[in-house]
Amino acid sequence: MAIDLLVRRFKCVSQVCPAVTFVEQVSGLTQPHGRRTPVLQQQLAQVAVSLAARPAARLARRLGLPVAKDTLLRLVRALPEPPVGDVRVVGVDDFALRRRHMYATIIVDLETRRPVEVLEGREAGPVTAWLAEHPDIDVVCRDRGRAYAEAARAGAPQAVQVADRWHLWHNLCQAVD
Repeated sequence: MAIDLLVRRFKCVSQVCPAVTFVEQVSGLTQPHGRRTPVLQQQLAQVAVSLAARPAARLARRLGLPVAKDTLLRLVRALPEPPVGDVRVVGVDDFALRRRHMYATIIVDLETRRPVEVLEGREAGPVTAWLAEHPDIDVVCRDRGRAYAEAARAGAPQAVQVADRWHLWHNLCQAVD
């Protein structure tokens, strides 16, 4: 199936105009500098979200829509972040921004497995404040660090504190050794 589309191209006669030509846009079908329709771009982005970049690029190629994995990543990054909503079960852990120099704390919604917040440092203060702002939290999954235990106790006293799976296995292995 082929679609014949006739659009008008306009030329600017002004010498100071940065654009030399203008092309008529068809709403919902074309966009400036676009190589794909907005509908196709949205579908490719959804495939990339579902499969990840490389498998989505392979599937698109088999469907006759050759597209690079980097393009799919760009489409995914351009998608708006869905709202976080109410968080009931959170995971709190630290990670290194720069090993042995700078650390941060990440808070993850464990039901949707999506990061919710990244806080500076790995002290109890910011985590306590964040937990206090979210009174609907029922479970705090954390490592065995004292700072996060204090933060959970002070910021979310109604929440049950549990250890994460990695630390349970690590503690078990240490006890067996």
